[in-house]
Amino acid sequence: MATHERTPLIEPDSAAARRGASRPRSVSRLASVGALGALAVVAALTVTTRAVTRALASAGDDDVFAVGVFDDVPELRAEVRVEGLDRPLTLPWQPVSLPGGRSREPHYAFGAVSGHGLHCDMRAMAWLFADVPADIPTAVFGARASSRADSKLSAGADAWLEGVAESAAASASSDALEDALVARVGFEAQAGDFAAVADAAGYETFVAVGESQSTAAALWAGVRQAEARRDAELQTPAARGSAGSGSASGSGSEPGRIRGLVLTLVPSMGAERSERYEELREMIANTFGDELANATSLVNTNSPRRDGILTTHLEDCSVGYGCVPFAKYVAAKKSDLPSLATLNALAPWFPPTLVLADYADEPAHPVANGRAVAEALGARFGVVNTREEREARWPGEVATFIRGVYATETQNERKEGFHDARVGSRGVPNGGTPNGRKQTRSRSLLDAYDDASERLVLNEDQLRASSRLCVGDVAATPTLESRCGSLTAEESEAWEAGRAARSDSAAATAGDAAASADGGDSATGAPPPPARAFSPFYLRTGLGVDECEESDLGDVRGRVTE
Repeated sequence: MATHERTPLIEPDSAAARRGASRPRSVSRLASVGALGALAVVAALTVTTRAVTRALASAGDDDVFAVGVFDDVPELRAEVRVEGLDRPLTLPWQPVSLPGGRSREPHYAFGAVSGHGLHCDMRAMAWLFADVPADIPTAVFGARASSRADSKLSAGADAWLEGVAESAAASASSDALEDALVARVGFEAQAGDFAAVADAAGYETFVAVGESQSTAAALWAGVRQAEARRDAELQTPAARGSAGSGSASGSGSEPGRIRGLVLTLVPSMGAERSERYEELREMIANTFGDELANATSLVNTNSPRRDGILTTHLEDCSVGYGCVPFAKYVAAKKSDLPSLATLNALAPWFPPTLVLADYADEPAHPVANGRAVAEALGARFGVVNTREEREARWPGEVATFIRGVYATETQNERKEGFHDARVGSRGVPNGGTPNGRKQTRSRSLLDAYDDASERLVLNEDQLRASSRLCVGDVAATPTLESRCGSLTAEESEAWEAGRAARSDSAAATAGDAAASADGGDSATGAPPPPARAFSPFYLRTGLGVDECEESDLGDVRGRVTE
C-alpha cells in the first residue's frame, strides 16, 4: 500500500504551520467561557459599538470547515416526527458508501448510520467508515439544532426550537425552559434520529455509530430497544409475534432493528455532569439575571439587546471544533446518559456494542467513562493514546465490528452479497486478501486513504479532510482563529481583572486554612470568591480568552485590538 504525506485542510501561514495539530478539550467547556467576578459583568456594559459591529460582521460567517466534503452533492433530508408539532422536522444526511457504486438504491437490508459531536457537523464522521466492506451502505447525519438555520449540513435551531418557549411558558415549573430544551434537542430526544435517517437511506436494520453527544443518543436508543425486547419476552407467545410483525421502518425502538452500537468518546456523566451544569446555571444567572430565555433568545422581546450584548447571536464555540447555538449548548449540558445501573440491568437485551476511547480527548471524554459503559454492557472496549493512533486504528476496528454484526445478521459469512463483494484493485473482494483471510487494515500514521474504493462517495482527499475536522486542529476553524484575534482592550482588561480576583480569593482562602491548621485566628477578612459569569469576550464571540490562549494561537492578549 502506498503512503502519502498529509496535506493541511487550509493552507496555513508560516507561523500557523509550526503549531501543534490538536489540544485537549476541557471537561465541560466552562473553562473556555471564563468565569469572572462581578467586575467582569459590569465590564460587559462597556462593550463598545465598534466591538458589537464586529460581532455582527462575524455572526453570519459559520463556514469554518470549508474542506470540500459533501460540497457537490444534492441535499438530502430525513423526516422526524416531533411531539407538539403538526408537521415533521428534518435532519440533513449523506451517504458515505454505496454498494455497487454511487447510485443509491431504495432499499438495503443492512447499513450503518453515524451522528456527530456537539461542536461538529456530519462531515467530521465520514472518515470512520473508510474501511467498511463494499457491500454495506453507510451514512452520516446532522444533529438537531446544531446551527442557527437549516443548511445542507445542519439542522437549524430556528426550526427545531419552534414552540419551545411557548410550551415552557405554559408550565408552572421554574425549570420549564431547561426541561423543554432537553425534551426537544437533548440526548434522549435524539435517540430515534438514527432510525429516521435509516428510514430515509432505506436501511431495514443498522448499526448506530456515535461520538460524544451522539454516543449518548445511541445509548438511549439502545436502552429503548433493550426495554422493548425485555418487555416482549414477558408477553405471551401470540403477543410477541404481534410485536415483531411491524414495519422495519418504525421508530427505532422496535425490538431488534438496531443490530449494533459503536460508541466513541463517551462524555461526562452522572454526578460530574450535574455538577458542571450547576456551574453553567450560576453563570447564566449572574450574567442574565437568572433568565435563561435572555441567554437563549427564545422569547421575542421589543429589545434584541440586553446590557448592550446581542443575545440573538449568542453561541458556544470551541477553537478547532466549531459553534452551536447557546440553546442547544444548554440542552446538551443539561442532558445526561443512561445510568450504569440501567445499562447493566438491560445488558442481556442490548445489541452487540463496541466502545472506543482516546486518552488525547480527556478530560472532556474520560477514558474511565468509556470503560465503565463497556463493563456495564459486557461490550468490547478499545482505547488509543493519540489522535494519530485513533485515525490509524478506528476505521479498521469499526469495519471489523460492523462486518461481524452483518455476518451474524446473515447467519452465514459467505452469503452472496457479503464476501462476494465487488472486486477490488488487486483482483480480490474488498475486505479479503488473495489467500482468503479476512483483512483488517492497519494504517500507517501517514496513510492518506489511498485504498478507498469506488463504493465511497468521498475521495481520499475528502476522507483525509474529514478525519481532521473536530479534533482541535486550529487550521480547521479559521473564523474562530479570527475571533480570538479580535479581542479588544476592554475585554482583555475585564479578563485580567477577573483572573486577579480569583487569584486573590484563592490566596486568601489558602492563608485562612493554614492559620487555622496552626491553631491561630483564621478570620483574615478574605474576599469572597468572585461570582461566576460569562465574560464580555465570550458574549461577543462564543469563546473564552483562556481557550484562545491555550489553542496554540500565541499571545492573544498581546495583540488586542485598539
